Amino acid sequence: MNRKIAALLVSAGAAVSAGGLGGCGTPTVGTPVTVVRELAPPSTTTAVVVAPPPPTSVVVVEPPMTVTRTPAVQRLTSCQRLLSEGYSFEYAFNAWVAAGRPLSWDADRDGYPCEQSYGNRN
Repeated sequence: MNRKIAALLVSAGAAVSAGGLGGCGTPTVGTPVTVVRELAPPSTTTAVVVAPPPPTSVVVVEPPMTVTRTPAVQRLTSCQRLLSEGYSFEYAFNAWVAAGRPLSWDADRDGYPCEQSYGNRN
C-alpha cells in the first residue's frame, strides 16, 4: 500500500489493515472505505495582470471669439446714411430724384428730401 494513502487513511481515522481493502478495489463486507484523491500541485505559472494605461487628457484651447456688431449704418434711413457718409445735399437730392422721389425721404411732403438730416432747404 502506498505510504501517503495509508497516512491519509490513518489521519482520517479509518482502520486500515492489510486485508481491509480487499482485492481489485472491492471492499470487504463491513469495512468502511475512504476514497482519497491526490490533488495536483498548484500551477507554477502566474497570470500577469496588466493595468490599462492611464487616461490621457486632451486640452482643447478655443481661439478667442471676436464679436462684431452690425454697424449702426444699417439702421439709418437713406438720408441719414448719405449724411454720415459725407455726401452733400445736392447729391442726396439727385439720389432722391433718381430713386423716383420716394415719400420716405420727404417727411413733410414739401418736395425737399432729407430735411431732418440736412436741415430745411426751402
